[in-house]
Amino acid sequence: MTFSRKKSTRAGGRMVGLRYTDPFLGPQHITATATLRFLGVFINRDLDWTPHVKIMANRAHSTIRGISILGNSVRGLDFPNWRKVYNALVIPVLTYGTPVWYTGVGQKGLVHRLQVVQNDGIHKITRVFRTTLVEPLHNMTGVPPISYMLPKLMHSYALRLQGLPLGTKVKTVLEADQCRYWPEYINPPTNLR
Repeated sequence: MTFSRKKSTRAGGRMVGLRYTDPFLGPQHITATATLRFLGVFINRDLDWTPHVKIMANRAHSTIRGISILGNSVRGLDFPNWRKVYNALVIPVLTYGTPVWYTGVGQKGLVHRLQVVQNDGIHKITRVFRTTLVEPLHNMTGVPPISYMLPKLMHSYALRLQGLPLGTKVKTVLEADQCRYWPEYINPPTNLR
């Protein structure tokens, strides 16, 4: 994957691939990709987090549909068990990689996409009509909206990093300011700065 300015004026535009000659294998070709998966986080070459959020929202939505099969059995799940299953299976999928991509600035569309999936899950838990208002359902189920959950996760992550021992690699990377080695035209919207 290569990174370049969004509106590059250089001749040739974006890199499509690379050819090199291996002494044992001969000529090789590497194709550049627009989106790369690394440790379950989908990174876009424009450092846009829409593909990651879209994929995680689709996965959470399919998990909700899979869980609804349990709820459609003869007796089904009662409310406390629905809530446990939802918190154990859907919330981690929905919020996976939050410390990497969430900054809270200019990400209203991403949060809205996740909130729509959570609204569907809340409707499944409470067994109400799809047209029922969601705000009272959040209060009834005790599941906070995504717009509150993401900052809480960021705060928990920051407290976790502060509590790590001094020699930990993650703490070393964050204190050493690794972004100074990046080209000046790249301004990544991450929390690692």
